[in-house]
Amino acid sequence: MPISTIDLLQRLPLFADLPEHDLAALTDQTQVSHFEREAVIFYQNDACDRVWIARQGRVKIVYHEVDGREVILEIISPGEAFGGAVLFMPRHPATAKAMEDVETVSLPSELYAQFLSKHPPAAVKLIRMLGARLHSMMGLHILAGERVERRMAHILLKLADRVGRADPDGVLITISLSRQDLADMAGTTLETAIRTMSRFRAQGLIETRRGGYLLITDLEKLRRQAHPSS
Repeated sequence: MPISTIDLLQRLPLFADLPEHDLAALTDQTQVSHFEREAVIFYQNDACDRVWIARQGRVKIVYHEVDGREVILEIISPGEAFGGAVLFMPRHPATAKAMEDVETVSLPSELYAQFLSKHPPAAVKLIRMLGARLHSMMGLHILAGERVERRMAHILLKLADRVGRADPDGVLITISLSRQDLADMAGTTLETAIRTMSRFRAQGLIETRRGGYLLITDLEKLRRQAHPSS
């Protein structure tokens, strides 16, 4: 592998601050891949033979229900590891799809296990990353029986925290989202998601911008929608 692969690894949070000679041992088996928007990186129940890290672009983790419905469990941002092999599972518990054009770095599961055993600080970074993700998913699970408006408000706040940036008129969610994406994240139908977003727009909570981008125009009011008892 060319030296640029070491540079690439050093830019990822999991491998940052590691000596170059330690990273050199990974480069021979490191694979850099590119996926177009909506391309599948791996399927639910595929064997976990590699650990994946998003380098550029974002990835959605999709669970396929028995009845055919899809639920978006998580959105993976650049620098984050994903896939069942991260937790040493034998098979992927969900499907990974590119939300936009994505570049990934992956390495064999066995090499990943050896790497973590030799580099405890990297293991601690990974545990913190996975802990934050688990906390987020538990929040959505707790809301599973709540009204769709509350679930959708919670999801928009989560997106604002993870992929939002300040805008003169509020907080812009920097990934393009279809109404189906929002429905899949909220675990509801497309029609219900459309009605809910129309209601939020009428209440002055959000605006839709060209290309499928959402602008949260009243963050505090949206928080009250997500946490009505606060």
